[in-house]
Amino acid sequence: MVGNSNFIYLPQLITKNYNEMGKMKEQFMQQQEETINAMHDIAQNPYTNQLNNQMTKKTMQEKLQKQPEIVVETRTEALRRLYKENGLTAEDVFKDPRGFVIITRTGIDKISAKNGITIGYEVITMDIDKSTCVLKAAGTMKVGNEVRNVMSFGEASPANLNGGGKKFPVSMAEKRAMSRVVLKLTGFYEQGVFGQDEIVDEPKQ
Repeated sequence: MVGNSNFIYLPQLITKNYNEMGKMKEQFMQQQEETINAMHDIAQNPYTNQLNNQMTKKTMQEKLQKQPEIVVETRTEALRRLYKENGLTAEDVFKDPRGFVIITRTGIDKISAKNGITIGYEVITMDIDKSTCVLKAAGTMKVGNEVRNVMSFGEASPANLNGGGKKFPVSMAEKRAMSRVVLKLTGFYEQGVFGQDEIVDEPKQ
């Protein structure tokens, strides 16, 4: 063993490995420093800063363009838009002396047909002898890829019917339920608009 030239004492082996690890660490630190300096130089480059600013500005502009513009309408503007969108004329709309807008029965039918609204009815209560009826109406309307669903009720009784309407409580309940569903689906209700069949005349003084 003493005469073997390949034999290395353990202390020498440890020292050799330690020196090699130290060199590798120095090389790594040097490469890391060079990388940091290069990134710093790029960041300090006026052209690079200008390019980054342009890209940031462009990105912000694209985001702003993609956001839908919020349109604030007055009640009058909203009603004019809804009248036009639904093909209503002056004959379909009138203002009640009490201050609210009323859409006639033909106007309700126009709106329903224009928007392809489908309505189903369910009897909640009905008593022909007492001329009372309550119907639940469920309406559906498709707007682009969206499907809107609304539910409402129509009620009729001697207490809220006048004239010939008292003879047809079921028909009046159906008309009222339909008016409410149609006006809710199309945005009229939120503007304070009612259907003609919903209105109960004020009692005579």
